[in-house]
Amino acid sequence: MPHFISNLKIKNFKSCINTELLLSPFTVLVGYNNAGKSNSLTALQWLITRSKQPTTAFTDETQAIEVEGTIEGISSDILEQMPARQKTSIEPYINHEKLIIRRVQDSPTSSVGQISLSVWNESENEWTANPTGIDNAIKGLLPEPIRIGAMENAADDASKAKSTSTIGKLLAAFLEPVKQAHEADLTSHLDEVSRRISADGDLRFNELSTIDDRINEKVSNLFPGMSLKLHFNTPNFDELIKSGTIKVYEDQQEAREFTSYGHGAQRAIQMALIQYLAEFKKDNSEQLTTTLLLIDEPELYLHPFAIEQVREALLLLSTNGYQIILSTHSAQMITPKGAENTLLIRKDATRGTYARARLSDAIQTIVPNTTHQMEHLFSLSHSTQILFAENVVLTEGKTELRLLPLLFQKISGVTLGQEKRALVPQGGVDNTKKSLDILNAMDLPVKAIVDLDYIKRITGDGFLQTNDTDILAIKTVLRNLEGSALITLNTDGFPQKGVVTAAKAYELLAQETDATQPIESLHQKLLAHNIWIWKKGAIEAHLGIVSKNESGWASFKASVEGNGVDNTCTDYQGICDLMSWLRR
Repeated sequence: MPHFISNLKIKNFKSCINTELLLSPFTVLVGYNNAGKSNSLTALQWLITRSKQPTTAFTDETQAIEVEGTIEGISSDILEQMPARQKTSIEPYINHEKLIIRRVQDSPTSSVGQISLSVWNESENEWTANPTGIDNAIKGLLPEPIRIGAMENAADDASKAKSTSTIGKLLAAFLEPVKQAHEADLTSHLDEVSRRISADGDLRFNELSTIDDRINEKVSNLFPGMSLKLHFNTPNFDELIKSGTIKVYEDQQEAREFTSYGHGAQRAIQMALIQYLAEFKKDNSEQLTTTLLLIDEPELYLHPFAIEQVREALLLLSTNGYQIILSTHSAQMITPKGAENTLLIRKDATRGTYARARLSDAIQTIVPNTTHQMEHLFSLSHSTQILFAENVVLTEGKTELRLLPLLFQKISGVTLGQEKRALVPQGGVDNTKKSLDILNAMDLPVKAIVDLDYIKRITGDGFLQTNDTDILAIKTVLRNLEGSALITLNTDGFPQKGVVTAAKAYELLAQETDATQPIESLHQKLLAHNIWIWKKGAIEAHLGIVSKNESGWASFKASVEGNGVDNTCTDYQGICDLMSWLRR
């Protein structure tokens, strides 16, 4: 993609009180209904295509609507390909291949002509309003966007002129080969039609001339010296193409209009056109322009495999002349790579619509090492649940992932999803602190559940001092166990594989009477940092599970369903305490 809008700022537009969105060539907006996703897309569309905004679009009627966008990647090669007038209009305002534009409507009573398009003048450190030729220059870079709204707006879309409807724009996007192949031939036929029905046609139908004569008899009586001729405009090739639509055939029945079908069929047809457009642009991608394709919930009414096909088509378009910005409620519309730049859209009474920090930005802030950034990005971006959650629970083991959802529902009476909680696996205990920090940087409420072996990380992660009395007490118990030849310790005084596994060593530690109080104390201290530590070593000891495999998990689930949680868990109260803490 040669250029795209990388930053969007929206002020006083509906729910967007003061919203800033960091955009990429393929950007997904995730948020609950009424968070402002569609408002953001509409504001972006307005930035490129001027129109009068009604009173209802103003958050505060006494303030102006302002939408500002940064167009990034306007290289010298792109400028050289632009028409001379457009290049002259735009070149003085480009700084480091970036152009910043701003659309402003001062009040609901402003006319279309009073809506300004300003350009940021870096050398003067000020906005320049309506510089000569700027509208055409912007259109040369960013043509009119294609907006595919939610299906409840399909009827409104169908009522537009064909050239401004979604279907019309999609058709126009890939009919250029038809124009190149047949424009001359079709134009000659259109000229023949014009000669017969236009007012000055040299082969005009006699019947039209007869009608003219009869009418002119009446006109001359009312206004001597005046006459008229009937005239019928013949469209040129471009106008003919823009009026195009589609007819739908089903089981060889008579053709029906697109809008006569239900939402499911309409959406399928729209997305089929998108898929063809992606294939077409892949083979015809030499373009100066970047077209914005703005879509509300492309997954609507599609089955899972179709959603994936549409997603891949949109990704392909984002590398072939289109900037894709879509809203979605489906994790299937987001690849692990796309999760990096997905925007979590939220809304509250004070801030209005806003975006939380992107995953990629949060990781760069928290994790300085590039290799570790990639590791964390891989781990978290594959857990797309975090993008749809209001609360995140980090876990270490597979047993938590398999059984905590069941236990949560049985004890609380609701599912994790009903409370908008995501259960996200960690690569290991070493990732816990960084993952907590990353998700906190994204403004996502997060808690972590860790095994008892996390005590070896507590001081390194900065939660406690090395001379903490509880840690020292636990180390004393561990040395006693080592002296009894029950466990093996490393040079730091913590269990390692030897006489028994390190995991088993922590279970033995938890069983020691002298360790009960310091473990409980550490547990309470970590709760203050949103970390729950398994006081018996790991979750299996609290549940009474011996086998950490599918067979063991299945047997536990069967026991819960048949006997109840309280009769199945060896530490039922401890599990209840965990669920209460998660919901707190």
